[in-house]
Amino acid sequence: MVRISRLEQMREIVDRLGFATVKEISDAMGISEATVRRDIGLLDSGGTLKKVPGGVMSLSRSVAIEPSLHARSSMNTDEKERIARAALNYVHDNEHIILDAGTTILTFARLLGELKNLTVITYDMQIVAEISRFQDISLIMAGGMLRRNFGSFYGYFTESVFREIHAERAFISCDALSPELGIMSYTTDDVGVKRQIIKSASEIILLCDHSKLDVKTFMNIAPVSAVSRIIVGKEVSPQAAEALEGCGVQVELV
Repeated sequence: MVRISRLEQMREIVDRLGFATVKEISDAMGISEATVRRDIGLLDSGGTLKKVPGGVMSLSRSVAIEPSLHARSSMNTDEKERIARAALNYVHDNEHIILDAGTTILTFARLLGELKNLTVITYDMQIVAEISRFQDISLIMAGGMLRRNFGSFYGYFTESVFREIHAERAFISCDALSPELGIMSYTTDDVGVKRQIIKSASEIILLCDHSKLDVKTFMNIAPVSAVSRIIVGKEVSPQAAEALEGCGVQVELV
């Protein structure tokens, strides 16, 4: 397929869907995922489409399209598993921990079953479902307004739960991460919750896969220096890891 024709076809697919993963484009066009990634880079640099974590977003729509929970759950699964297992080193019996929403945090939550007398506070219904299976873990759910397509809560009531507690540690996620712009989110919905979580724990550990480091999104949550440690996949470039360390945080590559 001639490159110009291929790029045009790719743009048409993404414009129709609003957001598409690399695999979705690869399957639709019958080309390799490596070729899709190269072409996404060209379209992004040309201002035709916007590269976002896990895929590409149309710029012909007036509102940014956030990848669905289903799409996110299939992205970088091996890397998320490594990140989750590394995070287990920072949680212990008899502690209180806060778990943010997100698929990497969900992967982490599934590994907590061996811990004793742990208390978990979260606002993500999928994480609630996983943790409720573990008999030795106490669970607090911070309810509020429901983000229906993502299974998490937000708003005043959710934030108020976190204002009333203090945990030894919080494990948080993000939609994008930049040394200059900080920890970022697609929408305003969960920004207040995440900011309150950061205030409500003695130590903040950010779990994020490498795809979050080369994009920018709409809302700033906090500077990178708000966290003490970032656990990220070894797929991240040395330059990106060094830039994050320059913000005064420990970067653990797994």
